[in-house]
Amino acid sequence: MSRGRLLAYLPYKLGDYLLQRAAVAVVMVLLVAGFPLYGTLHGNPDFFATPQGPLLAGQLFTNVVALFLPLGAFLGGAGIISTDRHLGHVRFLFSKPVNVVAYYVQTYVLHGIAFVALFGIITWGYGAVTVHQPVAGAMAAAALTFVLVGGLGFLLGTLTRLDGLLVALVYIVSLTLQQVVAMPGPSQLPAWAVQIARVLPPAYDLDRLRDHLYTMQSLDTAQLWHVLGYGFGAFFLGLVALRKLPLSR
Repeated sequence: MSRGRLLAYLPYKLGDYLLQRAAVAVVMVLLVAGFPLYGTLHGNPDFFATPQGPLLAGQLFTNVVALFLPLGAFLGGAGIISTDRHLGHVRFLFSKPVNVVAYYVQTYVLHGIAFVALFGIITWGYGAVTVHQPVAGAMAAAALTFVLVGGLGFLLGTLTRLDGLLVALVYIVSLTLQQVVAMPGPSQLPAWAVQIARVLPPAYDLDRLRDHLYTMQSLDTAQLWHVLGYGFGAFFLGLVALRKLPLSR
């Protein structure tokens, strides 16, 4: 495999990602965030210059605009391998001397970089219209989200065609259980459910880290390493599975 042959795929991969994956998340966020933003600016064009403006801008960003992160990371991380296998693209792609692992690592990294850059652009644009938001913090939050969600999608994509469904299900269950466990007072879950919540992907820790990054607060080191370790660990296991398991099955 030559480096030039692998690099030749980059423009096509980037175009596919932007048009088939990222565009879905961008359009959904624009629609969901656009209506309340338009209503606010239409009724009071100078609202974001008032003392209440920054508070509402921050709340709208955290609750609506930031929906791009789990959705975009899911679209960018799931289906990287399973879609090619399901549609039979693997027979065409690897009829040439292209290393399978290098090809999909390149795809994963490209999706991650493009995803982080897109959220930086979205954050900058939103801040230009409302009140400035920390672009660096938003991009760091996007990177953490892709490490965890994308890593989980990469692993499950090497194992099953149902990786998209499983990533969404695991993320929702993880966040729900971990939110209940984190509530003050006696646990509202049975002991076995608490143990399950602890071994599932740290979706709640990721949520907390993102909230701190949006406001440029200091991060909990244990939560940070938990998210990074889980995400990169899933990605590494995906690489192992990609090497060991037959691609066409």
